[in-house]
Amino acid sequence: MWHNLTYYVGRMMETRMSSFARMILGSVVFGSMLVLPGCGSSGSAQVEGELLSTEKQLRQLEESIKNRTLRNANIIVQYADVLRARRPELSGQLNQLKKEATTESPIFQSLKSRLQAVKDGSETFENWTDKVAELQAIQSGADSSVYNDALSDTVNVIADMSGGELARVNAVSQESEQKLNNSQNYGQGSQYVGNPHYGSWSHGSGGSFWVWYGQYAFFSSMFGRDRYYYHDWSRRRGYSYYHDVGRNSYTSRKHRSAMADVDRRAEKQFRSSGRYQSPYSKQRRGSSGLSAKSTAQSKSIFKSKYASSGGGSRYSSSYSGGSRNSGSRTSRGLSRGK
Repeated sequence: MWHNLTYYVGRMMETRMSSFARMILGSVVFGSMLVLPGCGSSGSAQVEGELLSTEKQLRQLEESIKNRTLRNANIIVQYADVLRARRPELSGQLNQLKKEATTESPIFQSLKSRLQAVKDGSETFENWTDKVAELQAIQSGADSSVYNDALSDTVNVIADMSGGELARVNAVSQESEQKLNNSQNYGQGSQYVGNPHYGSWSHGSGGSFWVWYGQYAFFSSMFGRDRYYYHDWSRRRGYSYYHDVGRNSYTSRKHRSAMADVDRRAEKQFRSSGRYQSPYSKQRRGSSGLSAKSTAQSKSIFKSKYASSGGGSRYSSSYSGGSRNSGSRTSRGLSRGK
């Protein structure tokens, strides 16, 4: 009898312990279910916050463009009108470049489409931190002072088309820039070469070469420029805002990946002959009078972790030194004094 009682009590304790263990296990599993969404919720909340901030920043930029409060946008229009009066045969080309001062600018449209891609899910991300990084990059590009600086490339394209009659802005003169960087003069529109808003690299047996989008093809047809080959341009390019300051903010993940692929091709084809060098192995000098935010970007662009995301390549080489802006002054007027 005593043996039976002992067995019965033991079975009760075992059953209770099993129930207790199941309860503990269930609590752990349930808790895990709560914790994991909790992490996701935290990430989702941060993404949502960045989305709202990015939308707001882009709306403010759009208002600035439409209200014509961006200095360099106004200079684009003024320069184009001045040059058209002097060279009527360039009217069509200058009208195209004047769009850079409006919301039709490919740079502005790219910011909008990148934001939309994040919102509608057409852009895929490995994790929420990558999504936040992309939104922060868009925000940076949508900052009015930074965007105004980015327009300096177009101002300087028109200035160079004038043959030096119109002064560059936010950059030293073409002659000074070439001396600073030992760079080559690639002719009209050189600030746009390598910028995916205006063309793309096509591949041939002699290497990758630059092909303008249709509306910018006049840089080749009118000015008679030979092909720009990547392996030559990457070693001898000059300063541009896009490449040396704003690249992280104004390059989509898709374009960054494509650019990295072009660089890998060039390295494979030309490294053994000593004709390969990454276009970002060193920062080109020549900026002048940029905003504080752009100046900060110029000091970090060649060592930014985000610069390499999406490409997975050494394409964005680290830059050990800070940006050294030239002390040369740039004319504030619409033309150089004679």
